Amino acid sequence: MTVRRILPVASGKGGVGKSTFAINFALTLSRVAPTALVDLDTGTSSVRNTLDAPVPRDLYHFLRRGEPLERCLTPLPDRLDPSGEFRNFAFIAAPVHAMEEFTSLGEAYRFRLMQAINALPVTYVVIDLRAGLDATVLDFLPHSNSGILIFTPHHPAATMAAADIVKALLFRKLRLVFAADGPLAGGADATRQLVTVNELLDRVEDPYDQSIPNLDVFLRDLVEGFGDVPLVRALAANVASFAVYFVLNLFDGLEESFEAAVRPFVQSLQTFTSSQVGIYNLGWIVSSPEVHDANCRRRPLLLTPEEKAQPPVDPVAAALDAIVAEAGLPRARRAEPRPVVDYIRSLDSRRSLVEQLEVLHAMAGNSGLLQVRNNFAYIARRALHVLNSLPADHFGQKRLLTPLEVFQALARAPA
Repeated sequence: MTVRRILPVASGKGGVGKSTFAINFALTLSRVAPTALVDLDTGTSSVRNTLDAPVPRDLYHFLRRGEPLERCLTPLPDRLDPSGEFRNFAFIAAPVHAMEEFTSLGEAYRFRLMQAINALPVTYVVIDLRAGLDATVLDFLPHSNSGILIFTPHHPAATMAAADIVKALLFRKLRLVFAADGPLAGGADATRQLVTVNELLDRVEDPYDQSIPNLDVFLRDLVEGFGDVPLVRALAANVASFAVYFVLNLFDGLEESFEAAVRPFVQSLQTFTSSQVGIYNLGWIVSSPEVHDANCRRRPLLLTPEEKAQPPVDPVAAALDAIVAEAGLPRARRAEPRPVVDYIRSLDSRRSLVEQLEVLHAMAGNSGLLQVRNNFAYIARRALHVLNSLPADHFGQKRLLTPLEVFQALARAPA
């Protein structure tokens, strides 16, 4: 069963390929169900600069002219999608030039836009957020998971900044859960405990206060001070249930990427936030000149017709064939190579778990454009499996919530 989900894509800093990922990921999901890409990177509009499509209406028309957001959806023109394979894809562009009121959306604008995104008539909404962390980014991220974080082995500062996004999201949730009038408020004892918890949270969140370096130490201190009380159990449960999802872009080798990006990201989370949060790698995008060339042509990678790929040549087998031919010996019969499959076109959400292994096998045998396409095919299958098998708040969110709605939702949830 296909479930509706809003999936924000964020990065700690620019230059890591966030918009490139968001565009191609949304195109991939549109092979399963109607998908909208919303460009909230309102300062640069990378989506608009990467898709060579006429845009009759954009966020300016929604926010300034009162157009319904649905009328600001732009489909792909026939010249970008001549066979109609991505007919279920549409995007909402940021304004054509940077404007102060859109670069820093006010609270009223943000909440109005959130309600309109919730009402879009699509199954999947992929939101391309601006790089970094501010109110526009924070309000559009889920309260129970990270959305999709993008970082790369080539930008260490962006990796650390992605870990900071996780910390900010988790602390936002904890502040709401442990608010004085929040879901755990009660008698005088509970009020005193909540005051103590918030004072300690201030110290944990403060990077210049090393007395309580992370939430793990914080929880240990609370258990020693309060014992195994409902408030402590609630805090531990909220930390342990928080899910972090990331995609590694510009992947250039397993060991190099792990040491330069994945290990520092995980270590930063464990050192400064908590070792209890769940961390999930959705996949990787190999470093490939085809991606950059496609962006420069304003025709995203998945809209670039791939050449008819031939099965990869086995250099050892080729050398043996040459020796056999030179000696005049009969050539040994070998099994026919597996046909090359475009796993973007064959995407079936019902088989997303089974097909992950098939796509992994295909990625090992292909290179160039087809390999990058299969990277997105693999990530989509990973994402679809999570969407269809785990609770709704585990990955993305069913609808965007204002801070007040988040607070009310947490207040209704069992402690």
